[in-house]
Amino acid sequence: MKELVKNRSFKGLMGIQTIEQIGDSLTLMALFAWVMAMPGDYTAQNMSILIFWVSLPIILIGPFSGVFIDRFKRKTLLLAATAAKGSFIFFIWRLAGNYDNIPLLYAFVFMKSFATQFFIPAKSAFVPTIVKDEKKLMIANSIAATFMVITQILTYAAAGILITRYGVESVILTAAILYMPATVMIMLLKAEETALKTKKRMPSPKQVLFELWDGLKFLFKDSKITFVTRRVFVVTVAVTVFYIALTGNYLKDILENTGMDNEEVEALGFVMAAVGLGLIAGVLMVERLLKKVKDISLIRTIFPFVGLLVIGLYFFPNFYFLLVCALAGGASAVMLFGIAETTVQKNTPVNMRGRIFASYYVFRNSGPAAATGIAGFLLLFTGEKEMVFAAGMALVIYGAVNFMTKNSGKGGK
Repeated sequence: MKELVKNRSFKGLMGIQTIEQIGDSLTLMALFAWVMAMPGDYTAQNMSILIFWVSLPIILIGPFSGVFIDRFKRKTLLLAATAAKGSFIFFIWRLAGNYDNIPLLYAFVFMKSFATQFFIPAKSAFVPTIVKDEKKLMIANSIAATFMVITQILTYAAAGILITRYGVESVILTAAILYMPATVMIMLLKAEETALKTKKRMPSPKQVLFELWDGLKFLFKDSKITFVTRRVFVVTVAVTVFYIALTGNYLKDILENTGMDNEEVEALGFVMAAVGLGLIAGVLMVERLLKKVKDISLIRTIFPFVGLLVIGLYFFPNFYFLLVCALAGGASAVMLFGIAETTVQKNTPVNMRGRIFASYYVFRNSGPAAATGIAGFLLLFTGEKEMVFAAGMALVIYGAVNFMTKNSGKGGK
C-alpha cells in the first residue's frame, strides 16, 4: 500500500480517473433525466434506445481498439480519448435543449461512447505499466475501484439534486468542462512504456483483423478468463433489463407505494448513490472473503443472492428496500468485476493486454446492448414490474446452473 501511495504516476492516474468519473456520471444522469422528461408514456422504450446508442460502439469498435492500444503508447491514447470525450459531451450540451435534435444528439452519444472504448481498456492496460509489482495489482485495482465508487456516490447523489435545481443542460456543460483539467493531467503523467516502442506504425486492416483474432483466441483459450467473462456478460444483461424497467414506470410506482413525493430523477440519484456505497463495501469485503472462499465459488454465489433480492422487490415495491437491493447489488458487482479484471491482468502477456482487455470489455459491455433488445421484446407482452421479476429469475436460474457445472472455471483460487 505504501509503495502505491508514493507512486506519483499511479496517484496521477487515479486523479484523472476521478475527474473523468465525475464527468461521465454527470453526463449519464443528465441523459437519463433527459429521457425521463420526454413527452409521452414510452420512458422504458426511450431508455432502451439511449442505452442502445451508448452500447453500440462497444460491439462495433471495442474489439479493434485493443489492437491500437497494443501498438501505440497508452498515454497517447488516454490523452486523445479524454479530449474527444469532452468535445462530444460539449456537442451533446448544445443539442439537449431541443427534442427535435434527438437523432443528432444520439449520434454524439454514440461518438462519446466510441471514445470511451479506447480510454477504458487503455487505462486498464496502463496500470501494470506503472504498478510493476504483480502482487500489488489486486490492491491497485481495489484502490482504483474505491476512488471510482466514492466519486460515484458523491456525483450520483448530487446529480439528481443538481438536475432538479439547475436543469439537464447546465449539468451536461459542467461535465464537458471537467475534461479540460483531465486532459492536462494526462499530459503531465510520467510513465515508461518501453515494451511498445517497436509498434508505432499504423496497422493495416489485415493486421488489425489478425491481431484481433489472436486476442480473441487467447481470451477463450484460458479457462479462467472464459469463465469470468461469461458470468460478467450475463449479469450485465440482467441488471440492464432491471434498470430499464426501473427507470420506466416502476420507480414511480415504488415511490407512490412508499408514500414519497420525490422527483424520480432525484430518487434515482439516491439509488445510484446506494449502489456506490455497495461498491465501497464490496471493495472492503472482497479481500477478506477471498481468504476464506475461492474466487470461483464467490462468483457462483453472487447470482442467486442478487436474483432473490430483485424478486423480493417485485413482491415488496418499497423505496427503502430498493436502496438495500442497490447496496447489495453494488457490493456484488465490484467483487465480480474486480475478480474478473484481476484474472485478465494476471493471465495475459504484456504485449497482448490491450487487445485482450478490449475483447473482455466487448463481452462485458455488450450486455447492455443485448439487454435493450430483450427489454424491447418483453415490453411487447408485459409491463415494467414483470420485467423486474424476469431479471431476478434469470439471475437465480443462471446461479443454479453455475452450481450444477462446478467443473467450469477450475483453476480458480
